[in-house]
Parts: sequence; C-alpha cells; structure tokens
Amino acid sequence: MKIIDASGPIYDGMWSYGDPFPDFKLVDLKEPAWVEGFHPKSNAFEGFSMLTGTYIDGPAHSIGIEKSYPMSDIPIEKLFGVDAFVYKFDLNELKKEGKRPVVTLEAVKKAEKNITGNIPERSVLVLATGWGSHWNEKDFLTDAWFCERDAVKYLVNKKPFILALDSAYIDCLENERGSWEIIYDNDVSLVAPLVNLDKLTKTVVKIYICPLKIMNTTGLPCRVIFSE
Repeated sequence: MKIIDASGPIYDGMWSYGDPFPDFKLVDLKEPAWVEGFHPKSNAFEGFSMLTGTYIDGPAHSIGIEKSYPMSDIPIEKLFGVDAFVYKFDLNELKKEGKRPVVTLEAVKKAEKNITGNIPERSVLVLATGWGSHWNEKDFLTDAWFCERDAVKYLVNKKPFILALDSAYIDCLENERGSWEIIYDNDVSLVAPLVNLDKLTKTVVKIYICPLKIMNTTGLPCRVIFSE
C-alpha cells in the first residue's frame, strides 16, 4: 500500500491569507514552576487559526454556525478511509487568467474520462494539479489556480460531500465568480490546500482526513493522508 501525506507543513515564515488571519509563529515556552527534576522543552503556536496550513471548512464558513453546523460535528467515519475520486490536470495545459491557471469545464470533463467507475453522491472529489509543490514559494497564493464557475457547478451537481484541492483558492480573488456560494449553499465542504497530489497515480484512492477536535468552529486545521 502506498501512503501519501497531502498535508502542507506549518512553520515560521510560511504563507498566510493575510489580515485578519495571523502569521504563524513557533514560540519556546519557559519551564513550568510546578515541575521539579524534569526540565521540559515546550512550544506554543502563536498565530494559529482555522486556516493555518491544510484545513477543512464547510457551509458554516459562509453562513455561520447558527445556521449550519460546526466542523467538529462531522463524524470521523465520514472522513477516514473513504473513497476519493481524483481529477488530474496538467498545469501546463490549463489556460491562464493573468498569472493564474484556470480549471475550465472542458478540463474537468477531460479529466473525468480517466476516472474508473461511477462516482456516487456524497463522495470526495480531488482536484490535483501538482500546485502543492509551490507551498514554500512566494507565488503560492499570488499565482494559485482556480476553477471557472461552470466547472464548479458541474462538480457540485454530482452532489459531493467534499471538494479537495491543491490550490489555496477555488475562486479567483481578482475576479470572483461566486463559486464559494455554489459550494457552501449545496452543503459541500472544502479541504485545502493540499500537497503531493502529483504523487497520486490512481484515480480512485482512499483519503483520511483528521481535523483537530476544536469545538464550535467554522473550519479546522487537519492532517490529510491518501493511500492507494
């Protein structure tokens, strides 16, 4: 069995979405006064938010917990060891809008032809381009790919449970298409941004999503693993 860690690393100086989301900072803590004989070396994670690194968010991110549900309410069995269907794209073949590659409806339909078997409702759909290799680069946010609105509508019409992707944005920040509303209004969650999706060789794999168990949040940092 091949294991692929698709979680982006978290470290001092990494990218962030900017205000109001803080920059991550690893801080050393002093030894606690209530311990004798043992000299622990401990750390605090300053600037840690729901959108630090790889995360899952859902409808509550758009409409609030009072009208939806917190991410901690998702049963772990719906996230752990479930089938994921992989749409693979070649970044060099995608058209561009400015610096950003664009996943079009045509590109989605072309990638779908390579997926074996039928895709059932409430599945995990994975959009894999290899953009995760830019995680440590300055262009990770500024040049990240996005989906055209009709491509998002096509995917959401399949009634997935989760869209997982290796871009930090599924919509275009410079010219928004309204894709987030399409996703969240149809009770679809997002898992992003991911890395190492270029290492996936099969189109049907198992995904293991392990969010932190922080209560009453609209999103959660998580570890994401694939097996094939």
